[in-house]
Amino acid sequence: MLAVLVWVALDAQPWAPRIWATLLLVPLPVAAAYQLRLVENPESLPRMPLYVSSAVSLWLLALVTAGVVWVSPLDWSALRFVRGPLGPTAAWSVGITAAGVALLGLARSLGIRESPILRRLLPATRREKLAFSGLSLTAGFCEELVFRGFLIAVMLDAWGSAILAVALSSVAFGWMHAYQDVAGAARAALLGVLLALPVVLFGSVVPSMIAHTAIDIVGGILLQKRLAPVE
Repeated sequence: MLAVLVWVALDAQPWAPRIWATLLLVPLPVAAAYQLRLVENPESLPRMPLYVSSAVSLWLLALVTAGVVWVSPLDWSALRFVRGPLGPTAAWSVGITAAGVALLGLARSLGIRESPILRRLLPATRREKLAFSGLSLTAGFCEELVFRGFLIAVMLDAWGSAILAVALSSVAFGWMHAYQDVAGAARAALLGVLLALPVVLFGSVVPSMIAHTAIDIVGGILLQKRLAPVE
């Protein structure tokens, strides 16, 4: 029902962006959340294969998004995939990174524990940390292109409301992180709002990509022992 409502609400959009945006907002997040039921013992999950499969999935999302842009009237500038002035780009990147890391620290100070799956995913060895850094770079580029670039562009064009576009794209982003439990998914949604600020206020998704990558690396590696110790 929710997917139908989104489909109807995007009726003014060309067929390709309309289909892809509907899938990104409802069916794909639902499918991601459903995968949680298939994990009976998080401690048995192999980290390296998960890093590889996650990276492949993210690149597939980005490639499909690029294909949708290719066959539709959208262009990369509409997705805010443009390079802004160096100074403001750096300032936005550093500011959003600091705010995102502060959000991680706030959750920790409030006693919010990470989900067993997320704790298992954090790297323990040097090899895993290197692979995790690659996955962070992939997530920074691909997820920002899809959720902050494409989704916001389509909804903003359809409804003319940046607030609504940011809110719905952030909810979908949080939903995609349901493996982090309710608190983690809510934190991801809040992070989505932070990452959307450069897109709507600065006009570029590049600072969001940089900040997203940095937040994942800081949270997953540098602050790993404080946020969620693993073996």
